[in-house]
Amino acid sequence: MKTCLLVMLTLFSNMLYAGKVLVIESYHAEYSWDKSYLAGINLILDGEHEITTFQMNTKRLPSEQHEKIADKAYLKYTTYQPDLVILGDDNALNYMLPKLYDKGIPIVFLGINANPRKLLEKYRGSSQITGVLEQPLLAKTMGEIGSMLPVNKKKIRVLFDSGTTSKIATSYMKQQYKMLNKKIGLEAEVIIVSHFSDWQSLILDADSQGIGAVVIGLYHTLMDENGIHVNEDTVISWTNKESKVPLFGFWDFSIGEGKAAGGVVLFGESQGIAAGEIAQKILSGKALAKDIPITIGRKGKAIYTLTEMKRWDLTPPKHWKAIE
Repeated sequence: MKTCLLVMLTLFSNMLYAGKVLVIESYHAEYSWDKSYLAGINLILDGEHEITTFQMNTKRLPSEQHEKIADKAYLKYTTYQPDLVILGDDNALNYMLPKLYDKGIPIVFLGINANPRKLLEKYRGSSQITGVLEQPLLAKTMGEIGSMLPVNKKKIRVLFDSGTTSKIATSYMKQQYKMLNKKIGLEAEVIIVSHFSDWQSLILDADSQGIGAVVIGLYHTLMDENGIHVNEDTVISWTNKESKVPLFGFWDFSIGEGKAAGGVVLFGESQGIAAGEIAQKILSGKALAKDIPITIGRKGKAIYTLTEMKRWDLTPPKHWKAIE
């Protein structure tokens, strides 16, 4: 009887202290980045707190529909009444902060490429906000790619789609490259592409234009000639098949057989874990969001696919880890 009562009290205590967490994703449930960071969040919070998600699908929806989907996300917030909101990536922060900044709720963001200072200054209210920034590992990736290329092939083409995250990331990369150019000893061009046909031309012409390697940034918002979204799997598969120069990547979802050969990459799980740990501190009462500093998620991993490395007759650095 005592044991049964103790179990019941323990369960009641867990229910009493469990928090409700709403994760508002900028993108869609099938997107590898979202899957990865949600796995990280669940690793920290699942079992102790109730987690509900909402996908804004902004990589697939045209920009003129983004505000409308943000209104639906806000409706989800008002009906769910969470104890804490996690905003995944730049679009979720940009569209949802103006709606949530004065609701008196803790907000944790992740995957943010832009400096959020101006946005946070503009929308100061009763909500407390902190989170994790995301910045491509430019210097390390470029330096290690350069070590694998022939001396006469030290020019690298970096391709991004024209999505919000890409524009922010490329701006950051161009600033960093100016400072790192002499140290790296590479020539790099960073190109934003809106249409798949332009992307195809840049891939097909790379070898004849003296490009030693192409680094794949983001490729999820490309459109065809009719303005219809081109599936990201189609883009990366075609790019792998048709490229005449080695392919590398900045994000883990772009690496694998039939994709890019490798890179020093960002991966969503580490962002999710970091955001989950911040959320846990807040929900457990150990800290207020306003007292937790915004951090930069610099933890990357150096990975490669053996099949793709063999295809290009490249030897990855010894510390790179093979993936299946």
